[in-house]
Amino acid sequence: MKTRHELSQGASFSHLRIATASTLFILAAAIVVFAAGEGGDEGGSPTAAGGALVRMDMDSQVAVLLDEIPVGSQREAAAGWALAQNTSFWTDRAQRQTRDTYYRLVFRGLYFPSAWANASKVRGPLPLPPQSVWHIQLTNAPARVAQNGHDLVAVNYHFQTYLVTDAASPGAVEPNLAKTGGSWDEPFNLPSDPELLLERTGYACMDEFEYPVGSVFEENTWYFYDDTCRPHSSCHPTVVAKESCVEALQKHTGIVKTNVHFTRVAYDPNTASAFRVGAIANPTGADLSVVTEDMVEQNRIFYRYFAPGSCDLAEGTIAKLGWRRLLAFSATVRNDGTQPIHIGDPTDPSNPWVKSNVLVFSPCHQHHHFSHYGNFGYNGAPGSKRAFCLEDTNRFHNDEMTPLTAIHQSCEYQGIGAGWGDEYEFGIPGQWVDITDVDATQPHALTFDSNPDQFLCEGQTLDANNNPVDPLDLTAIAFDPTSFIAENGLPQSRIRCLLPSLWQVNNHGETQISSQGGSFVTDPCTRGQIGPLRDCGFQAAPEGLLSCTPGATVNLSCKVARGGGPQVVRACERSAVLGVGVACAVGDSVADAIVDGSATVSFTCPVVRDGATGAGGYALYTTPLLPTQTPASVTFTAH
Repeated sequence: MKTRHELSQGASFSHLRIATASTLFILAAAIVVFAAGEGGDEGGSPTAAGGALVRMDMDSQVAVLLDEIPVGSQREAAAGWALAQNTSFWTDRAQRQTRDTYYRLVFRGLYFPSAWANASKVRGPLPLPPQSVWHIQLTNAPARVAQNGHDLVAVNYHFQTYLVTDAASPGAVEPNLAKTGGSWDEPFNLPSDPELLLERTGYACMDEFEYPVGSVFEENTWYFYDDTCRPHSSCHPTVVAKESCVEALQKHTGIVKTNVHFTRVAYDPNTASAFRVGAIANPTGADLSVVTEDMVEQNRIFYRYFAPGSCDLAEGTIAKLGWRRLLAFSATVRNDGTQPIHIGDPTDPSNPWVKSNVLVFSPCHQHHHFSHYGNFGYNGAPGSKRAFCLEDTNRFHNDEMTPLTAIHQSCEYQGIGAGWGDEYEFGIPGQWVDITDVDATQPHALTFDSNPDQFLCEGQTLDANNNPVDPLDLTAIAFDPTSFIAENGLPQSRIRCLLPSLWQVNNHGETQISSQGGSFVTDPCTRGQIGPLRDCGFQAAPEGLLSCTPGATVNLSCKVARGGGPQVVRACERSAVLGVGVACAVGDSVADAIVDGSATVSFTCPVVRDGATGAGGYALYTTPLLPTQTPASVTFTAH
């Protein structure tokens, strides 16, 4: 799932749509180049037959932004805290900034004009390898700096890693890397402080094209980060941005202009061994493996309101309309086999996947559903995922058998290549379990079972005579009737497949989850988030649920207990049906203010959306201005 752009090779970026036909031509050309082996520019040394190595380097600066902390003792305290942080803190922050290059590097081939294909200069992915083989070296001590009106504590660093791949791939995705010694610079504009990106810049840098509306939230921004986004562009189906990404970074976070530098180096088995990632689970076919680490690291709880007519109720991803408490998590499958999972064009009526009624167009979401992707569960609350695009979103294997080319990078041409994977990021609508009516106070297993009904072939695809056939040759593959019925009421057929005896052993993932209430906003701050915009570390005020007249101005007198430091006060909507405040992020709050001693916070009374007609009300949350400070009690009086 990604955009199609043209990226000019000058000082500026463009943001233009490439036609589908041109895109597919580029993808086809990439396959031709890959099959033909190395080519490209004259010169350079020959490459060893064992594989290829491409070194990735980036020099950058990462920071803690102090702008939101009031000038004076509090900002000095924040600066002192940041200056005292250790190497581990700054390395982790540098990794998160580096991660913001993910989107454009994976879908890089779709940022260049279609004219490149006509010149046989096809460009394709140059994806980050798995983070386990990233090397971050800090090159100076933390320092307080002023840059373009921003107050920062910053550290310079150098990022380096290697892409390990086959000999032909580098030249297939970037002509300048066809020969040893070739190089290429990919320009990036990155946020100085990678934290609180959505809170500070809104949707300016978020690219949701081909994603459902509402896919971005505060904790998943790196999956959507695209510094080429402009106002009123196709990047923004959820919220129209008023600034370009570059403008927003310059104004609100600070900006780092850098390049990821790619160099084709001579293949060396020892270097390749040090950076190689991935193991083959099926040497004769495809094999899908659940990436449990993503479930562990990428899960959050939040509240969301669903109005009448919601697609989510129609598709069974929520139990009821109104406010729901959702456990969102990333569901990722990795192809650890040697053959692709291949579906092809879901709009082609001659495609056997379409004829088998496995892919059915949903008028509600305006995309094709594949209803056998996986099953979710948590303490008796079932969930299901109807994947609408199977794509190559991550190159999980960094090895000589996994090409850099990826042919499944569009909803118009679906599948998962060998060594690649498909990730459904936490936050995407439906990518959750509805836990509103579930006890989550004790640990329970959040589970994901991939391909539960065997509608994807994790083995060898077979023809009508049970002979193995190329999974890319859809005309040769047999499909057999099943007892399953599609959403359109027609029977579904399953691809004929010779499955290994242990095909399902890696199709299950789980992690233990518990929560005492609230949302990710009331979870502890663990990444060095500071200031009033942060969405962590809050706690519900003891005043509970408060009432007011919808549309009227609420003047809230706030007083911090004697001896207490400055506190952030946030007002959120509340649910009459659930009897709770919805522990909102700052972008969804009705008020968010710093109270140092005492202050009056004014806001417009929100309607209680699931309450009686004419009901208004809110809930209050507080947190210290800096997470290193002690929480203090705050008293409230509404006028």
